[in-house]
This record gives sequence, structure tokens and C-alpha cells, in this order.
Amino acid sequence: MEKLVLHNISFTEEGKKIAYDYKVSGQIQKYFVENNPFYIKYQVDVSNTPNSIAIIPFLSNILPIAWYAGFDVEIDEVDEDFYNSQEAVKKEFEKRGKKLEGKLIVKNKVKNTIKSDHTAMLFSGGVDAYATYIRIYDKKPDLVTLLGADIEISDTEQWNDFASFIETETLLKNNRKEFIETNLRDFYTYQVELLLGDIGWWGKVQHGLALVGSLAPLSYIHNYGAIYIASSYTDHIDIDWGSTPEMDEKITWGGGVQVFHDGYDLKRQDKVDLIAQFASKTNVKFKLRVCYSERRTEFNCSSCEKCFRTILGLILNGKDPNDYGFKVDGNVYDKFYKVLNIGGASKGVRYFWWELMEKAKNVDEFYIFNDKESETKQINAIREGKIDQLLEEKINNPNKGLRRMKFIVRNKFPWLMKLYTKLK
Repeated sequence: MEKLVLHNISFTEEGKKIAYDYKVSGQIQKYFVENNPFYIKYQVDVSNTPNSIAIIPFLSNILPIAWYAGFDVEIDEVDEDFYNSQEAVKKEFEKRGKKLEGKLIVKNKVKNTIKSDHTAMLFSGGVDAYATYIRIYDKKPDLVTLLGADIEISDTEQWNDFASFIETETLLKNNRKEFIETNLRDFYTYQVELLLGDIGWWGKVQHGLALVGSLAPLSYIHNYGAIYIASSYTDHIDIDWGSTPEMDEKITWGGGVQVFHDGYDLKRQDKVDLIAQFASKTNVKFKLRVCYSERRTEFNCSSCEKCFRTILGLILNGKDPNDYGFKVDGNVYDKFYKVLNIGGASKGVRYFWWELMEKAKNVDEFYIFNDKESETKQINAIREGKIDQLLEEKINNPNKGLRRMKFIVRNKFPWLMKLYTKLK
């Protein structure tokens, strides 16, 4: 069986960056970008981290590729608890019906002990993250945000805006902030996407283990005993996703670091309700960062599907979306349908809009921009399932094969796509 061999771990840039010297051979070279090996960089010196823990961010990203592509990963040492947990996570992925052949081969399993008296959470500034933040507010968690996950490393303008938002948001002033830079979505090629029946590697496989694992060196430096990752979905919907309680809460290292997949008991609209209630109770308004659209010129673009469902959730709670990082008026309802008519739809997206329909049925009052009569008609149309019907029709005609073909052409022949775009 072909394999990836890790030769060395090094700490550079005053101990803040961890670089991994690894070698791949044969057919598996096609999965990795030759001149862009995986790395991770922190804002603090992490060079005192034992190699058996410093290796965890690397393994958290490499192992899923190895499992699905069917090659082994050879290393010298790893934290014993993490070794056992990656085996458990692998078994969770196998429950989706595919036997995963690749495995981790290690010479030495090290028993580490982390003091574990602080709490951290992965923080994106969106609905899921804020709901978890509110639920553990009294724990005063450190907020950890990654550059390279939702925002590309090269997009310095958006990243600077985002980091400034986290640093200056009044509600977050008592929380320590940690920022991580990592090329976790750029070190592998488009061939990794094709390991799945349908594309979507980051969401369906990679992100849960990758995000949690990135905190391992910080947990050693800052003594994190509890790490929270906010849920994207709930047990009310069956969907392939790379972050679930069954997966995330099996991840551990350092003699007892616990991972909590938080909010799985809440639907997305429940989270918006929680945020609205918290804002009313504390009399604090704060921005929700839900959008990373390239069309964004304001805090959020306020014109994409994800923005619209958050905007509607706030309206149904009697809140003015303009107080929460959006820029909209009473014409927003007509814009919903224009955007939802474009492109495809997924089971997850339809579920989120179904939640909004159900919420609309159960509220008597909602935020009015300027024209109560016309806006009430729009809410009534949502109550009657107009959006749900639209999304159902799109799901029944998803054309997934075409989506996969377009993905392959776009990545295998980028010059052809540039020519097509120019001619178009």
C-alpha cells in the first residue's frame, strides 16, 4: 500500500509556526499540492508543545484523505489519546457505508497530561457560534478563529475586517482572542473532492476534525480542558456532515481534553431566537457575521441565501436586521425569491427555510420596516409554504452529475473556464 511519511516537525517564526516535512509517493501524489505543504501558524509561541501534540493539526487534516484514498500515514509519535480517538472517528465515517482502508502507523504512543483548567471555543461570529457563546457565556471562553477556513489566506482585506470585528465587538471584550492561520484547504488538490460520490469535502468530511485538531498546541500552552464547536445542524435532519456529536466528542488528547459539539439540540431558528432573547435581556446589540460572499461590500452582503434566512429569522423575532450587521428594507421579501430561484438547493437549505415557515406560523408580531399591510402579505405567503414549495421543486431536479462535471472541468482545465468567462 502506498503511504505518506512524516520526516520532521519544525517550529519557525519565533516558535509560532509549525511546519511539517512529509513525503508522498506514487499515485497518491495527485492528492497533494507539491509546493504548498500543510502548515499552521499561531499568534503565540507554541514551540514548547511536545511533538506528539504538535502533530495533531497535521493528522487531523491528512488522515481523512488517507482513509478515503486508501493509503497509510507513517509517523514517529503521537499522543496516545488522540491515536485512539482518530480510530473512533474513522469508525463513525465508516457508518456511512464505505469501508475505509487507510490507517495511521506510529512507532510511539505518548501519554501526555494537560492541566485543563480553561475553556475555548471555535468562533466564526455567525449564528451557530453566537448561540454557543451565549450558552457558555459564564465560562468566559477563549475565542479561536481560523484564517484559511471560511476566509482565504490571500483575502487580507476581508480577514482584517473580520479580525477587527472580533477584537472590537463590545460583547466580546472580556474574552481572550486567538487567531490561527493555516492552509488547511489549500494543501490538497481537487482530486480529494472526487473521493466522494458528490463534491463537498470540506463540509461533509474535513472540517470537524480539522478545526478541533487545530487547537491542540494552543490547548497545551493555555491549558484548555474543554473545547466547544458549534453545531451546524440538528438531529432533526439526516445529512452527511463532517461535524457531529458522535464524531467531535470522540476527539481528545492530553489525558482528558473534552470536546463539546454544542447546540445539536437546537434548530437554527432556535439559535436565532436565543440570540434575540439574549440581546433583549442584556440590552446589547451586536453584529452577526454570517456571510463570506465575494459580493460583500458591507459587514454582510445582505443579498445571499444565507443572509436572507438570518434576516428573516430576526424579523420574526421582532428585531430590525439592520441592528445586527445587515442592510435591508421592506423590499427584502421580493429579493428572497430572486436569489432562491438561482442555482441549486440542498436538503439542508430547504430544512432551514422550513424552520422559518414554521416560525412564521407561530408568531403574531414581527418587525415592520414601513408598510405593515404589504409586509404582512409577504409573511403570510411564507406561512403558506411558498418558499418551501420552490425549494422542493429545485431539490427534485438537482442535476448533481452536471455539478460534479463542472467542478472537474473548472479545476482540471482552469484556462478553459477563464476563456469561457471572458467570452460570456
